[in-house]
Amino acid sequence: MQVSELVRATSVPLATVKYYLREGLLPAARKITARSSEYGEEHVRRLTLLRVLREVGAIPVGRLRELVEAVDNPRLADIEVFRRASDAIAAGSQIQDEPDADATALVERVLDELGWTGVPERAVDRENLARVVAQIRRTGLFRVNQPLLEFYARVADEMSRAEIERLPMGDDRAIRLERMVVGTVAFGEVLAILRRLGESHHSAVRAGVASA
Repeated sequence: MQVSELVRATSVPLATVKYYLREGLLPAARKITARSSEYGEEHVRRLTLLRVLREVGAIPVGRLRELVEAVDNPRLADIEVFRRASDAIAAGSQIQDEPDADATALVERVLDELGWTGVPERAVDRENLARVVAQIRRTGLFRVNQPLLEFYARVADEMSRAEIERLPMGDDRAIRLERMVVGTVAFGEVLAILRRLGESHHSAVRAGVASA
């Protein structure tokens, strides 16, 4: 397909496509003639991946480059690519407030209790979780203790296990990795939206203005 068709297929502006090409985030097109290039399905997939990461995940361009390089590196194991993707996504929403020692210790106790030994010690989201816990506590509105955090963690454990088990394993490596990354970002937003809708409903039920 020509670049105009690629733009129509992905709804990514031409200027953005050209920027991604210059930055090496999008593979170069196949040259047909001196003035004509051809794009393929791999370009559609990559642009779709980049669009979701930028628009839904708010991932900085620098992190996008790291992620693309990881996906395109055949020497990296799938799990390492996925961990780098998780860190890139986490960095896009990193909270600035520093976690205190109590919040950090609480997070570590809960992760130990869950038995999540597959989480790297330096995972960005370990600290992100401690930052959020510390920030909530500083508001004085909620008492975030181990039972409460374990409640949320157990829900997350069931959901994340089900998501990983449902990932098709027959795809080629590039598609499999892109599916994992897009799924993490997109369905994370789906979950957040459904939670807000659910809270709206149950608040109305509790107030007596809706039926259960």
